Amino acid sequence: MKPQKVRRRLERAVGSGRVVDLVRDSLGQDDRGFVLSLSEGWVALQVLADGVYVDGVVLLRVQDISAVRDAHSTYVARALERLEQSLASFAIPTGADARDLLILAAGLHPFSAFAVEDDGDEALMIGRLLKAGRKQARHRFIDADGTWADADDRWKYDEVVSIYIGGRYIDALARFADPGPADLAP
Repeated sequence: MKPQKVRRRLERAVGSGRVVDLVRDSLGQDDRGFVLSLSEGWVALQVLADGVYVDGVVLLRVQDISAVRDAHSTYVARALERLEQSLASFAIPTGADARDLLILAAGLHPFSAFAVEDDGDEALMIGRLLKAGRKQARHRFIDADGTWADADDRWKYDEVVSIYIGGRYIDALARFADPGPADLAP
């Protein structure tokens, strides 16, 4: 799908209440949910997990989206209504770049989470944003088993392809993981 068509479909999906699939062929990733807001470079998507459960919000680079497909059905609408699930509200600030969005997301949740492109795949980095420099972020990673890395990682902002705000998995890590090392204390 041409970038102009992707942009038009994203614009129509904002606030429509319709489920869409955002295809990211270059990363081998599809994301399903509700488009909450759109900026020049980023789109905010309320994730729809396991078919009918609203989950966290993910911010995706528009440049990575290769197709936008309608995935709405009466079943999904009925299930969301009966499960009494409401959508989040999230507006991408005008002119926000990856650095701005990482800082914003880190302020909204105890754990920061973002994915970087790694050989055509996404590597999800969950932990704490320690410093947002001009060109790169310093971040301490927490492993899937809830243990903290011994050292910080540094990532350039142009490597970030998606930024996550909450969600069941990230919420569980924040709640049940090992306490952070002393140098991570707020």
